Amino acid sequence: MYVLPGRVRGLIRRGNIDLLGRPVVRNPDGSISTVRSISVTDEQGRVILLPTVVGNRVVSNNQAIQHWRRTGQNLGVFRNEQLADSYARMLHDQQARYYRP
Repeated sequence: MYVLPGRVRGLIRRGNIDLLGRPVVRNPDGSISTVRSISVTDEQGRVILLPTVVGNRVVSNNQAIQHWRRTGQNLGVFRNEQLADSYARMLHDQQARYYRP
């Protein structure tokens, strides 16, 4: 499983998804999506970063949450939403470099 190198600020628990084996969804504008994500807050106030690319398609936020509840798959658990969003941006940039032709 690939995670950005070094320590990730605010990370409570690493994600459990293979970032190098993500499905690649081709968007109508020619771009791709691999780690498009949303964040949700659990009962303990932790913020979980969830992928909205599930299977080989982009799903709604509700479908992403349902998928997480069924499978537990996530991109990481964070202390707050700002730190989760910061990681999501870094992850997006890392994936863009990885999948760039």
